[in-house]
Amino acid sequence: MYLEYLWATSRGKWVKKDHHKKDRCIFCAIARGDKSVPSKIVHKDKDMMVILNIFPYNPGHLQVVPIKHIQNLDELTKEEFDKFFGLGKKSIKMLKKAMKPLGFNIGINIGEVAGASIQHLHMQIVPRYKREVGFMEIMAHTKVMPMSLDEVHKRLKAESHILK
Repeated sequence: MYLEYLWATSRGKWVKKDHHKKDRCIFCAIARGDKSVPSKIVHKDKDMMVILNIFPYNPGHLQVVPIKHIQNLDELTKEEFDKFFGLGKKSIKMLKKAMKPLGFNIGINIGEVAGASIQHLHMQIVPRYKREVGFMEIMAHTKVMPMSLDEVHKRLKAESHILK
């Protein structure tokens, strides 16, 4: 048995953009309200924000992001650490209610070699659904999203009280 690879070369355009430079963090730009950066904020307070990934793997793909620019879990205070993971837990509850997924992939990549394309600590929460892959994904190499980011954002905002 050998390992198969899935190549997503179109993502390279995202990785090469200037928002990954150390002097310009996309999450910091979203946190400060920079209108030149597209974003879909579901919840934001003084310490954390929950945002939709605008290049989602699936509808409802969220990111829990500290407001302050940090790269590692050990840079969080105990209170921030608890809030970070607490928002992750609440985000799952919100997604279950709003999107009805059958499972989740949850991850934190710390460092470029670990897959972190943005050097700002964040937790990925990807809802998983039955029959995510069909003809278009296999034959046309095109991900079919059954609803727009705006519709997903609207559904999640309606349940965002869960995050408070």
